[in-house]
Amino acid sequence: MRLSSSRAFLGIFLVSIIVLGAFPICVTAETTIEEIMKNGDSYDGKDVSVTGTVSNLKFMAFEVGNNYTTFMLASTSGGRIKVFAWGKLKLQVGQKVRVTGVFRKVSKAGARYFYNQIVASEVK
Repeated sequence: MRLSSSRAFLGIFLVSIIVLGAFPICVTAETTIEEIMKNGDSYDGKDVSVTGTVSNLKFMAFEVGNNYTTFMLASTSGGRIKVFAWGKLKLQVGQKVRVTGVFRKVSKAGARYFYNQIVASEVK
């Protein structure tokens, strides 16, 4: 009896490890705009989260009708980084927000290149 309960426990343990291993663990780096700009290579393609103030806010749409928002995010110490987000966000110039997304040193959309921007997944 004891041997079969040990095997059952081992079986459940192994199945749990396999199932949980299938879910990616995504870690977002809480950082600063200055740190990203200073060490762009190490942040390229990584999830980041930064806080700052919205400026240079633009609401636009592609010819096919997909809305997007771009703005500069400025830190209190003067660092600035461009943010791109899908949709028309409810933001105002001067608003303080937290941006979470993927930092890209270089992004390409059609024939255009964009440098040093966060592609936002969340703006709060």
